[in-house]
Amino acid sequence: MKRGWSVREWVFVGLFGALWGAAEMTLGSVLHLAFPPLTDTFLVGLIMACIGCLIAMCGRLFVDRRGSILLIGVITSILKAFSPGGVKIGPIIGIMAESLLMELGLMLMPRGSYLSFALAGLMAVSWNFFHRFVMMGLFYGAGFFEVAAKMVRDGSRLLRIPEKFFFLLLGLLLFIRITAGVATGLIARGLGGQIQRRLRREDS
Repeated sequence: MKRGWSVREWVFVGLFGALWGAAEMTLGSVLHLAFPPLTDTFLVGLIMACIGCLIAMCGRLFVDRRGSILLIGVITSILKAFSPGGVKIGPIIGIMAESLLMELGLMLMPRGSYLSFALAGLMAVSWNFFHRFVMMGLFYGAGFFEVAAKMVRDGSRLLRIPEKFFFLLLGLLLFIRITAGVATGLIARGLGGQIQRRLRREDS
């Protein structure tokens, strides 16, 4: 039976949660101001999802326990709730959903493998695509095609593809997220491993 969580592990959970929360409160706000015409498309959400997942999955390498990413997400959500912009339920739900999906992805593949991190990144970042359908449906009663049409209009403007290619645009918007998620997971596994090895050399 695995021993209880150490103080060091709790400190790492708090540290990585604080890092993700700080990124949400600072960089997220800056990106929304820097790219106002694109904030309704996938760009800012995609960037922040990748950064958040990168931080959380690096944290998992330092706290190799199931549930550690979920705890990191809880801390991030609390910090996000107290951000200057006030409580916004959408981003908080997004953070918790991404945390849960990362945990699930890491459980489905061999522990600590690059494949598990790639799957975790794919699942978590891809949620950015489905998040709008869920939120718009729950809070505004918007239907699937209403939300999809808005996404296609924004995607058409960003990707310079005519709106008549409706399903192609939707597919591309999802594919970009999938690709970014896989890349984020692989980078997190490699970067986290390098940091761990460097710290071990410094301690020895």
